[in-house]
Amino acid sequence: MAPSFTPSGAEANAAYGGDRVTVLGIPSTGDRAAESLLRYRLTDATQKFLDQQQLTEIVLRVGTRPTGAAKASSLPDPAADPDTRSIADRASHYVATEPDYQFDFLVLPEETVGQLMLAVNAVLLRPIIFDDWGLRKIEPHPSAALNFHGKPGTGKTLAAHAIADRIGRKILVSKYSQLESKYHGEGPKNLDALFLAAQEQDAVLFLDEADSLMSRRFEATSHGSEQAVNAMRSELLMLLDRFEGLVIFATNFVQSYDNAFDTRVRHIRFPDPDHRARAAIWRNHLPDTLPKAGDVDAERLAEIDGLCGREIRRAVIDAATTVAISGQDHVTYDHLAEAARNVVKSRIARPEGTPKPASSELTASVRSAVASEPTTEPTPERQ
Repeated sequence: MAPSFTPSGAEANAAYGGDRVTVLGIPSTGDRAAESLLRYRLTDATQKFLDQQQLTEIVLRVGTRPTGAAKASSLPDPAADPDTRSIADRASHYVATEPDYQFDFLVLPEETVGQLMLAVNAVLLRPIIFDDWGLRKIEPHPSAALNFHGKPGTGKTLAAHAIADRIGRKILVSKYSQLESKYHGEGPKNLDALFLAAQEQDAVLFLDEADSLMSRRFEATSHGSEQAVNAMRSELLMLLDRFEGLVIFATNFVQSYDNAFDTRVRHIRFPDPDHRARAAIWRNHLPDTLPKAGDVDAERLAEIDGLCGREIRRAVIDAATTVAISGQDHVTYDHLAEAARNVVKSRIARPEGTPKPASSELTASVRSAVASEPTTEPTPERQ
């Protein structure tokens, strides 16, 4: 049977002598020859593909932007159209893992550790506090929502893993970029599924880059992207009010948070490590299995000022790599000190107090794209 096209209806399909391959929607440009050539090439290529793959049916959609997957049958295809998936099905794609760090690996000021332990004990003692002592009357859905804020590399992610380890739970890690969607309505569904997954797996939920998710809402919305931002914020607020687990947020830009989150989360600041903290971090990152020379001294290394925990870790790895490449037997103080100084030198110089762009600035670059997209279809990915 010969290939066929249908630019404007069944009569066009019949005119080409068949009905196995049908092409719909070729726009009328006034250039009939170009239109016919496009139809022929599409039909011919499809016909050849069917024959080569021994297929009897295929449904394609060709265009300059996503417009929704055509259905080859009445059954929904979640891979092609994630909008058909239930929240439970979405939740099944979020999998908690074992924490990467133990609590005793965490180095923070005593005051900060005390705030963390208060949150930990609020989870561990929940049956006594809320059930036996009746505080569920004033808080029907007891949860522990923490917000870790501070400069990069000060231990926020490590602390989230350490807390999960301390209370004997797995950790479910996510961030805003894994939840957002250019399609309206998809972001809140993904967020709902994430919290459901944490609840079902009894896992600590950790949301990094939280400023992207918790920034101030738009007072007036004139673009689809702004409406999507507000929808995500509103959904998160409602989830925090009814979630009975432990959720931890982390950010470098707490100043951008919406005020509505202030009374829903416990803010814990992570300061830059002082000399005592740097010495402890150096010790934690110099395991007994690392071949070290006798001159390696954590207290002396701590005198290199201004290093955060992540930079100390990088310095240790860089020093060990240098030693391994050179074929030497031991890591020395000079190796570690030089690596630390190189880390400091490699920093990108930025003016102090450089603010993070506001939500309106962050979304401006995608407004036109979002506005041109359909409002009912979901993102084709993730998580």
